[in-house]
Amino acid sequence: MIKKQFTASARRARNIIWNAAGRYDFEPAFMAFFPNGAPDHYFDMVVGFTEKWLDMEKISAFFERYAHDRRVAEFDEFLWLGLENCVYEKEVAERPILEALRRERAERFFREQENLSRQQMEYQSMSVYTQQQARWSAVLGRRAPLRTPREKRMSEALLFPGALDTDAVIGAMESFLKTFFRFESGPVPAQRAAGTLAKLLLRHEHRRRDRLLVRTGTGEGDHPKAVLLGHEGLGRHAAPTEEDEAYIRAVFGRSAISDAERRTLENDLCVDADADCRVWVTKGEAPDLTLREAADVRESSLRQQERNRAFLDENAAALAHAIKALTTRIETVLSSYLKHLPEPARSGRISPEKAWRLPLLGDDRVFLKNGEEVEQEIFVDLLLDASQSRRNMQELLAAEAYVAAKSLTNLHIPVRVSAFRSIRGHTVLDILKSADRTDCRGTLRFYAGGWNRDSLALRLLGHLDDDPALRGKRRILLIMTDASPNDSSPIAAGGRFLAREYEGDAAVRLTEKAVRELKNDGIRVGAVFHGTSSHLEDLGRIYGHACIRIRKPSQLAQGFSDLLLLLLREMRGD
Repeated sequence: MIKKQFTASARRARNIIWNAAGRYDFEPAFMAFFPNGAPDHYFDMVVGFTEKWLDMEKISAFFERYAHDRRVAEFDEFLWLGLENCVYEKEVAERPILEALRRERAERFFREQENLSRQQMEYQSMSVYTQQQARWSAVLGRRAPLRTPREKRMSEALLFPGALDTDAVIGAMESFLKTFFRFESGPVPAQRAAGTLAKLLLRHEHRRRDRLLVRTGTGEGDHPKAVLLGHEGLGRHAAPTEEDEAYIRAVFGRSAISDAERRTLENDLCVDADADCRVWVTKGEAPDLTLREAADVRESSLRQQERNRAFLDENAAALAHAIKALTTRIETVLSSYLKHLPEPARSGRISPEKAWRLPLLGDDRVFLKNGEEVEQEIFVDLLLDASQSRRNMQELLAAEAYVAAKSLTNLHIPVRVSAFRSIRGHTVLDILKSADRTDCRGTLRFYAGGWNRDSLALRLLGHLDDDPALRGKRRILLIMTDASPNDSSPIAAGGRFLAREYEGDAAVRLTEKAVRELKNDGIRVGAVFHGTSSHLEDLGRIYGHACIRIRKPSQLAQGFSDLLLLLLREMRGD
């Protein structure tokens, strides 16, 4: 919520802060934004009121005392909740309208929780979320959420009274951190007391430390027990560490490629905007279950696999019909756009190299005609977005991937199915079904959790070209997506830009560029869209006209075959 950094909306945020403070002769050390980059009008007013009623220089100095701590993001969120109550009580008598603005901010908080998974935004820990929920419930007169005794004491401690002066507020903040986190705030380190610009640059150097928490979804919409992405505060903004790599190996399994091959890929791919990222290719084999977090993820993923299998069994008849329908439609498409292998015949086109056999040997089978067998000259990559936004569609996506893979396999078309997510600076590509396997039930290993750095995942899959089934084939890449790329690892600083969040327009532009690069390499890219209408514009920007929207499983056969037909036309230059 509160960030010590400028965004494209910084000018508007500054104006809100200046108006609330009643003065314009200072540069705010803090500004508040919503995850989509828009100014948080109410909390920017809170920043302004803090400047008006308290000594902001002292407040900022206190914040800098814990700037080195890994829990810095959590501490910021907690303490600004405390400051919010304090300055609200100071200001509301002068601005009665503030009560309505506060209620509006509370209503927005609950309204946005309904779409939190689709936006793939989880910037605070669950502890912070609980305190925010408690605060805004109280503002709206709602029943408070279920909390532990410790959480109730935290809520009470964060109600900083309006009667406090600056020193008393700092004392309350210090007491809160010491009581609930055993944090002893020391003096401000000399290197951190270099002014506002230094603070801004310092916060740009931080990156999130992610922790994958996997819980199952029902496939029937949002509910409390779904896949979440937790954050453990901010770490140094730098490339992933050996500890991060060990976590990735433990959770997702050993690398399916050699270390040398992976380093080569990273040298090619992890540059420019992705300079602080790493890649990991796996088949889900040999995870290290000695790490507790890895064991938890593995257990949860196995439960989801059972749910996927149960969904497949319960809907066996409908899915069998879908496979038959899709196989037939794809076969019809291929009969028009792929070559039939010739076979000997007694009439048709004469074969020059065999023509001599007719007069000398009386062999009339020197002609060729189109046979029944079609030359399968394409290779299909099916790529599934496995980020947390897919949590309530897990069974459905696994089933749709199974239907698509099975239909292609029935026609002897090599198809590889992969899922991607990003976590701790690593974009992980999990190969669920290899092209050389006819068993498509590997798609049932699909589960959702993590972030999605679409641009890097697409480029990574485009570089995996050593599969023997690829030889002599033209590549088609189909991605099942919600067209909402979003990652906790920022876009690396470069040129005139500081590091920026990987989200919104910037992430869409990078994904669009990745698709363009794949097309330039001769790979045809199409999208099967499962998402909200708000992302349709981004879908068109990224994938152009090569996309279809699936609202229900019955649309898969026609939509998938239509998309394949479109890409084959492009391939043939029609």
